[in-house]
Amino acid sequence: MKKTNSKKNTDKSEDIKVSSKNSTIEEVEDNASDTETVESDTTTEIVSDKTMEEEASSTKNTLRDKVKHLLFYSIHTWIFKCFVIAMVLEFVVELLSRRSIFTTLRFVFGSPIVYFYNVSIVFFTLLFALFLRKRVFGLIVISVLWIACGVVNFIVLGFRVTPFAAIDFLMLVDVFSMIDIYLSKFEQVVILLMIIAAIIGLVFLFKKTPKFEGARHVKRTMLTCILVWIGLIIFTNHNVKHNIISDDFANLGMAYKDYGFAYCFTNSIIDNGISKPDDYSEETVAQIKAELDQIENTGTKKTPNIIFIQLESFFDPKDVEGLTLSEDPVPTFTRLKEEYPSGYFTVPALGAGTANTEFEVLTGFKSGFFGAGEYPYKTTVNEVPVETLCSILKREGYGTYAIHNNKSSFYDRKNVYNQMGFDAFISLEYMYDIERTYNDWAKDATLVNDIMKCLEDTEGQDFVYTISVQGHGRYPEEMDEWEDYIQVDYEDEEKLPSFDYYINQIYEMDLMIADLIEKLDATGEEYVLVLYGDHLPTLDITEEQLPNSTLFQTEYIMVNNIGIESEDEDIYAYEITRKLIDALNIPYSYALKAQIAYQDEDELDSKLCMIAYDMMFGELYMYDGVSPVPENDMRMGVDVISVTGVKNESDHIVVSGENFNEFSVVYNDDKDLDTIFVDKNTLLVDDYEAEAGDVYTVKQVDKSGHVLGSSKSYSY
Repeated sequence: MKKTNSKKNTDKSEDIKVSSKNSTIEEVEDNASDTETVESDTTTEIVSDKTMEEEASSTKNTLRDKVKHLLFYSIHTWIFKCFVIAMVLEFVVELLSRRSIFTTLRFVFGSPIVYFYNVSIVFFTLLFALFLRKRVFGLIVISVLWIACGVVNFIVLGFRVTPFAAIDFLMLVDVFSMIDIYLSKFEQVVILLMIIAAIIGLVFLFKKTPKFEGARHVKRTMLTCILVWIGLIIFTNHNVKHNIISDDFANLGMAYKDYGFAYCFTNSIIDNGISKPDDYSEETVAQIKAELDQIENTGTKKTPNIIFIQLESFFDPKDVEGLTLSEDPVPTFTRLKEEYPSGYFTVPALGAGTANTEFEVLTGFKSGFFGAGEYPYKTTVNEVPVETLCSILKREGYGTYAIHNNKSSFYDRKNVYNQMGFDAFISLEYMYDIERTYNDWAKDATLVNDIMKCLEDTEGQDFVYTISVQGHGRYPEEMDEWEDYIQVDYEDEEKLPSFDYYINQIYEMDLMIADLIEKLDATGEEYVLVLYGDHLPTLDITEEQLPNSTLFQTEYIMVNNIGIESEDEDIYAYEITRKLIDALNIPYSYALKAQIAYQDEDELDSKLCMIAYDMMFGELYMYDGVSPVPENDMRMGVDVISVTGVKNESDHIVVSGENFNEFSVVYNDDKDLDTIFVDKNTLLVDDYEAEAGDVYTVKQVDKSGHVLGSSKSYSY
């Protein structure tokens, strides 16, 4: 009985355990199910939050990308950047040009249209950087070029009144040959170091500046450039039409101040030569020719010796207010003004530009017909024959000579005078016994002997055109030891050294004039001596200090011993040749006839310009297709340089001959030898031995290494 109950109880206990176990499993399963549900809900919430964050981040990145694209890749933004940079650059170059923040601000706010017009020019040049992969580098390079031009202009204005223009690039060789006169060795080294630093900096920037990664939009950029170019043309025409700017730069210095650096400088690049007149044709020129052919001289022809002297930076300083002198520094010039035809002489240059005064005097044309700041000597007359006073007198049988106590290549005169038809040119390389000024310019005293040499070179009458150089700047800024004939006092003590030096130089130039007249009178021959200053010196003289004249007026005198007594009158440089030919009754050139035929200034300019264009750029209709100047072979110097002997002496050779000077170089065949100048008849070559069969010549070589002429060969 007991066993049966025990078994039943055991079964019941197991049932209870199983039941309890099943119950627990269900609870666990239920709990697990609940946990899964909770976890599922939590995961859903987390995923949802993550998605929202990703969407927010994506939106933020998209916005950032749009801003980045706008700032760094959008063509519109780059164009805007170019304009902002252009405004800054134009302000900087104007500041360098005007040398004053106040005058620069006055220009910006006083002439806002002109300022923004200049900004537009700079802006146009900056746009070309957008075609490059390295846009930043391109913008830096163009900006550096503009600033460099501004710096050069700043330096140039420290030595002369005329601003930096494109023509100065053609003058670089001349500038380098005279750099010691204008800049100290220290200043030259500083400039050289600056140039080297700029080049190194640009190379570094090229390597470091990033490449543009976006689309360059070449078509859009090109379209923008075209539109800006068209806009500039419209803007320019509007400004010229309404006299906001001008394309006629009678005074280049004032033009830069009135119209801005960017416009004037770029105009000097684009505007070269004489523009073809709208009505230029064979019929138009034939009509002018017919009108001018009616003009003839009616008086008795006179053919005296004719000497012109263009006096460097020469004028009578006695009328300058604020300047006190112990005595008259130009007594000969003062006396001559009272005795002979004279007057004020309006020139196209101020402080520089000698060659343009010279061009007007010789041709009868205005240099203003050419581009802004252009020197026809460097761009046209050095290659094209031009009718001048030289060719006029040559047709009358005159011997024709040019003299300049500076190097022959300055303003390319060697080629210019050949094109004008001169028989011979005596330059510094063919002169002897040169004395030099404190600033290392050749003194003018030597010109007297050279002029007399030319007059003696032929039996007939001669024309001698002479350009002096002694009065040339740069003038010293500190007092030092130089010939001090005149005691000078000036209201601005800082400028006193410059005035003191200049006054004492023109005193010596005046002595040269007196010496020349004495020698001319001693010959007993008839002569006319025309004296005039090429421009005022660079002494910062103001218009207010010249009560009787302007900054563009010097003086002229027509000294003569043939009884020329024409009235004193103020004339322009291009009129002086006509005044002389009037007095002598020698046949005129067409340019001089035009000055007689057309009294209205506008008509005269129109007809003169037509004649000049036809001769130098056109079809020579005025001259029936034939140049008015026959082909010429000008010789350098008047004295014949010759080699008469060569001999060996110890460790050198001695070359004997005639008319050597410090520019003479001994050559063995085509090899130049290190030559020592001893005297007019002797040259030495150290560490050299002549051998049988050697062929020697002596050549005249300028400081730039150009051979100007050679003696005949001498065989050893």
